[in-house]
Amino acid sequence: MRQYDLQGQVVAVDRTRQEITIKHGDIRGFMPGMTMPFRVSEPKLLDCCEPGDLVTAKLVVEDASGYLSAVERTGHAPLTEAPPPPMDLLEPGQVVPDVQLTDETGAARHLSDWRGKVLAVTFIYTRCPLPDFCPRMDRDFKSVQTSALADSGLRDRVALLSITFDPAFDTPAVLAAHARRLGADPRMWHFATGEQKDLDAFASRLGILIIREPSNPADITHGLRTAVIDSSGRVQTLLSGADWDPAELLTALRQAH
Repeated sequence: MRQYDLQGQVVAVDRTRQEITIKHGDIRGFMPGMTMPFRVSEPKLLDCCEPGDLVTAKLVVEDASGYLSAVERTGHAPLTEAPPPPMDLLEPGQVVPDVQLTDETGAARHLSDWRGKVLAVTFIYTRCPLPDFCPRMDRDFKSVQTSALADSGLRDRVALLSITFDPAFDTPAVLAAHARRLGADPRMWHFATGEQKDLDAFASRLGILIIREPSNPADITHGLRTAVIDSSGRVQTLLSGADWDPAELLTALRQAH
């Protein structure tokens, strides 16, 4: 277990998810300043502050989780974050847009290339620092890959696709190295980048909010959502956040056609 001191400004408080989004400065020895949602160890920690409040906090990072164990209000300042734009959300049954992508081999791809297979799509970026966010999506997809490859009913009809939030950094070569580290099997699990505007537009259709700090390209605040797309290219299931487990995604993949 590691602990870090954090200072910043509250951008949002989500009591349902037991999360607080903080625009924080550099966390020495861990990660640069950025805006990011953090879980708190106890719901009562959210009672101390509201958006705009300046806070100090203790960030605890363990093998499989990162959370705040202490949050204290030190002042208040006007928020400078722009309100998020409205989202034109895809709903189950709707056809997904045919996004232009580049895969981890450098090959040009379109989302329609996976028509005929049931496709699970999620978004990640390789330098995401908290284990509960993108690294958890990687771990869960790895678990689904292992189960699906061992299942004759899924092995040849399912594909997994991880799309980056961070195309400026996550080049095909970076994604290929990331895939090798994870043990991604290219028969099933692919990684993709593309034009940032196209990726952001697709993410927003899936209900994923992305906030980038212009002065710091590594500062990406994002939600998490995983879509199951059926073989005809229609949304079958949408799994929000990181609260689902691999068994839930496997069930959705089995039910899709």
